[in-house]
Amino acid sequence: MSRSLISSSRNPPIQIDDELPEGYYKNLIRTLKQHVDSKDNSAEHISLKKKVTELEFLLSKEKSVVDKLEKKVTKEKELYDYFFWKDDELPEGYYKNLIRTLKQHVDSKDNSAEHISLKKKVTELEFLLSKEKSVVDKLEKKVTKEKELVMMLNNKLEVSMQQNSMLKVLVVVILLVVALWCFK
Repeated sequence: MSRSLISSSRNPPIQIDDELPEGYYKNLIRTLKQHVDSKDNSAEHISLKKKVTELEFLLSKEKSVVDKLEKKVTKEKELYDYFFWKDDELPEGYYKNLIRTLKQHVDSKDNSAEHISLKKKVTELEFLLSKEKSVVDKLEKKVTKEKELVMMLNNKLEVSMQQNSMLKVLVVVILLVVALWCFK
C-alpha cells in the first residue's frame, strides 16, 4: 500500500490512501473550499488554500492515470477480443477470461504495488496469448501445405489412372486389328 503525506506546519498530515472510496478527493476539495471561502487571510486560511491546491493536483494526476489505463485497456481489448482457442489442459478461453478478470481488477486499482504486479501478470498473459497464436498460425500453415500435397498426389493418381485406361483401350484396339487382319 503506497502512502504520501501532505502536511503543514500547524495541522496534522493528511493521509492519502489507495483504498479510499471513489470521489473522496472531490468531496474533500469541495468541503475545504467551502471552509476556505468562509475564512479570512489568516495563516490557517493560507494553509487550507495550499491543501486545496495540493489535493486538486493529486486529483488531476489520478484522473490522468485512470485515463491512460482506460486507453491502454481498450487498445488491448480490441486486439484480443477476437481470439478464442482450445487448449488440451485448460478449458476453452482460459487465458482470455483470465486477462479480462485481471484487467477489471486493474481498472479498480490505482498505482500501487499490487497494481504493478497485476500489470505484469497481464503482460505475461498477453505474451502467452501471442505465443499461442503464433503456434496456431504455424499449425494452420502446415495443414495447408499437407492439403496441397494431398491434392497434388490425387491429381497424379487420377492422371495415371487415365493413362492406364487409355493403354487398356489401345491394347484392345490393337488386338481387334490383329484379329481382323488374321481372319481376313
